[in-house]
Amino acid sequence: MNTTAFFEKLQELAESDSALVATLRRSASYPPGLYPPAFPYIEPSLMELGEQRRATAYLVAGCWALAARREKGAPLRLPLAVKALMVNHQQGGKSLEARFTTLLDADPDELPWRLRHLTSQLAAASIAVDWPSLLDDLWQWGSEKRWVQTAWARLFWSASATKAKASVRASRS
Repeated sequence: MNTTAFFEKLQELAESDSALVATLRRSASYPPGLYPPAFPYIEPSLMELGEQRRATAYLVAGCWALAARREKGAPLRLPLAVKALMVNHQQGGKSLEARFTTLLDADPDELPWRLRHLTSQLAAASIAVDWPSLLDDLWQWGSEKRWVQTAWARLFWSASATKAKASVRASRS
């Protein structure tokens, strides 16, 4: 499944069906993939996926809906978006860093709650997330080598304050 096409399709559907965003927002309060009203919007894109990937797609679609119409600027990969939130909005500092660290260590059962909370904070600050890359990354979350978590940690802690400020300024220009 092409994750970029998946989110383009959601955006297209949202423009013609005002209930889509509300339905997917509501689905975020349920375990991923278990809110029947969301099925007609999501299932056509997931035909060939296994259960774990399906649930992850529902999770990220719900987070996307929570952020819909609130994001501004160019989308950032999640670690850079969190860093930008810390640097540009002076939100949380060490507590936000601790929340990000906890996300990196989250097991599959904790991941939905932690991810929804963090992406809601980003949406409240109008920081756009690169949803396709988030979905791609989360599909690999359970890797024994934890390469996604390592890559996210490197992005987050290597992003300087200057780089984070510049990425948000550039995305809003």
